Amino acid sequence: MGALTGSGSLFLALLAACLLPGASPHGPRYQKFLRQHHDNPRTPAGRDYCGAMMQRRGLARPCKDINTFIHASRAQLRAVCGAGGTPYQGMRRSRRPLAVTTCELRRTQGARCIYRSHAASRYIVIGCDHGTWPAQYNEKA
Repeated sequence: MGALTGSGSLFLALLAACLLPGASPHGPRYQKFLRQHHDNPRTPAGRDYCGAMMQRRGLARPCKDINTFIHASRAQLRAVCGAGGTPYQGMRRSRRPLAVTTCELRRTQGARCIYRSHAASRYIVIGCDHGTWPAQYNEKA
C-alpha cells in the first residue's frame, strides 16, 4: 500500500484530532461553557466546594464575582437548547429545575478568593450556538 499524500493525509490528521480525548467539533464556546459551568456528578470537594472548583477551573485569577456549576448531564444541558427548554429573552430556559451550585465572591484574603456556596434546584437560562450547543449561562435569570 502506498503512502498517503495530499487530501488523504489531511483527512486522517483531522479524523485523529476529532477522536482525541477532549477534542470537540462543537467549538470553543461549548468547551468553555462546560469548563465554567458543568460539574456532573457534583465533585466531592469538601467543605469549600466553591473555592476548590473555582481554583481548579481557572476562575479565581482574578476572582470571578459569581459562577454557577450545573449538576446535570451533557445530554440534559443540550436538551435545554431543544425540546427540554423554552424561548426566554433570546435564550433558552429549562423546562424543569436542575441541580446547581452558585458560588458568590464574599471577599479576598491575599491572593485567595473566598466564596459563599449555595446549592439549589432551579430553572437555568442558557444561550445556544447553532440551536444545539450550550455556549452561555445567564447568571441573572
